Amino acid sequence: MTEGTIRTVAVVGAGAMGAMYAAHFAEAGLETWLVASGERAERLRSTGLTVNGEPLHAEVVDPALTADRTADLVLIAVKHRQLAEAIAEVAPLVGDQTTFLSVLNGLDSEQAIAAAYGSERVLLCIALAMDAQRDGDRVIFRQPGRLAIGVGSGLGTAERLQATQQVLDRAGLVWVAPVDMPHEMWWKFLVNVGINQASAVRREPYGAFQHDGPGRSLMLALMDEVIAVARPEGIDLGEADLAAWDRVLAGQPPQGQTSMYQDVLAGRPTEVDIFAGHVVALGARHGIPTPYNQAMQWILA
Repeated sequence: MTEGTIRTVAVVGAGAMGAMYAAHFAEAGLETWLVASGERAERLRSTGLTVNGEPLHAEVVDPALTADRTADLVLIAVKHRQLAEAIAEVAPLVGDQTTFLSVLNGLDSEQAIAAAYGSERVLLCIALAMDAQRDGDRVIFRQPGRLAIGVGSGLGTAERLQATQQVLDRAGLVWVAPVDMPHEMWWKFLVNVGINQASAVRREPYGAFQHDGPGRSLMLALMDEVIAVARPEGIDLGEADLAAWDRVLAGQPPQGQTSMYQDVLAGRPTEVDIFAGHVVALGARHGIPTPYNQAMQWILA
C-alpha cells in the first residue's frame, strides 16, 4: 500500500456513527459505499439518509451482487451482535489492499476481523467523544469526535496506518495515534462500562454525570471494577485515566445520549454482554468481586 491509495471506502452499518463517517468521506470526494443486502439495501436506496439535514451521497452496495469491486478501506460500524454477519457479508469487497477499521465498542472486534482476513489488514481503532443519533432516515450529530488509531498486539502495519491517517485528514476527521494503543483500548472500555451502562440503567443524558450525584457515583463504581480486573490483565488504569474521562465528559452536550441509552429508549438489545459481561468474566477469572457490573448484567440483559 502506498501513499494516497485509499480512494474507495466501504462503511458497514448505516446507523448514526456509520452514516456520520460515510458523510465525511463522501463530502471529501472519496467513493463511498454503504454496505447492505436484501431488504435493508432496498430500503436505503428508496428512502436514503440525511446527515445533519443534507442527503448522504453514498452508493448502496450489496456485496453478493457485486463483481470486481474492492474497497481500499472498510469501516465497520455495526453493533457487536452483528459483527460476525458483517465480517462475512463484506468478503466480496475485500482485496489485497483492503484495510479495516472497527469503531465497535468492546475489546475484541479487531481480533475477530483479523481471524477472517489477516492481522496485517486490521488497525486498532476506538471512536471517542462523538455525539450522533439516528431517527428513522435522519442522522444528526453535534460533534464527530476523534478516532484513536494505531498498530499493536500483532495488528496492522505502519504503511496501512499512514495511508489511513491521510484519508482521515482528507475527510476532515480528527485522529490521534497513541503510543500505547492497548492501554487506549482499555481506557475506552473503562469509559463505556461506566457511562454507557450507568446512563442506560438510569435513563439519563451526559449532564447527569457531569456533577456529583447518584448517577456519577454509579458510573465511578462501575469504572473502579474495570480498574481492578485490568491489573491482572497487564493494564495499569488509574486516577489519570479517570481524570482524562472527566475532561472528555465535561465537553459532552448535557442533553446528549450514549449509544446504550439510545438502545434502551428504542427497545433494542444492549451491549451489556461485552461491557458488564466481560468485567464479570474477568472478575471470576482473577477472583475479584464485581457486584456493580453483575447488577448491570442482570438489569440490562
